[in-house]
Amino acid sequence: MPFAALLFVAGSAAAHAAWNIRLKGTGDPETAANLAVITPGLIAGALVLGAWGLGLVQITPNAAALGIAAGTAELAYFMTLARAYAGAPISVVYPIVRGINPLVAVSIGTLLLTERLIGAQPWGVILIIAGLLALRPPWQGLRQGILGVALLFAIGAGVLSAGGSAIERLGVLEAGPLPFLGITWGVTGLLYLIVAQRKGLVWKTTPNLALTGSLIIGGHLLVMAAFAVAPLSVVVPLRESAILLVSGWGLLRAREASSAAQIALRASGAIAIVSGAALIALG
Repeated sequence: MPFAALLFVAGSAAAHAAWNIRLKGTGDPETAANLAVITPGLIAGALVLGAWGLGLVQITPNAAALGIAAGTAELAYFMTLARAYAGAPISVVYPIVRGINPLVAVSIGTLLLTERLIGAQPWGVILIIAGLLALRPPWQGLRQGILGVALLFAIGAGVLSAGGSAIERLGVLEAGPLPFLGITWGVTGLLYLIVAQRKGLVWKTTPNLALTGSLIIGGHLLVMAAFAVAPLSVVVPLRESAILLVSGWGLLRAREASSAAQIALRASGAIAIVSGAALIALG
């Protein structure tokens, strides 16, 4: 894996952890996610549209179609993620979302993009599955209520994130990181504006929302830059190092676990997922 890609992925992981923590800490993740994305998304879209109009960038019909698909996937991802955060601790939701992501991404990469698992990568898949089971033991699955619904949204967010990453990988190869970023987030910002209007939300921004939105889009720019020089099945798992940052914040700062045993189980699950992702990324 090129060293530049490692830097891009590390920066993306840090930004990803930061905006997820900020989103969970708002008290109303659904509204915050909606309003945080609109302004920077529309700005990114307007910039790439203007550059295209001036002939500075080339946008093929295929790139435009992939951008619309990626932007729609981002909207669905953020809506499901916010619903998950509204009903469950971040130390549970985030590792599940990010753990499912590399499993689906690896499946897409190997089955559809002709990428192969080599070396220790199959063991990485096993570790991720073990980590997910530690975070949500099967014997707890019969328990009903808000937490169970939130975890279903977390699973959905993980699948959507992986699908969106696969689309982004193809789009970046077609159009380049910056143009594809503008297309994707212009679409997401526009769709979120429509959602806000349907919900009766006032389109406004604050310094906190602007920072969250900037971290979201800046982190995606870094991961798209990584997609330009490294395969999907490496970039996505390696980015999941953010799990340790977010889980640590949830367990230690937000005090989401109620017992030492629960802390140990969630921490071991997060470590297993990150270890598995590292094995997948490094082979």
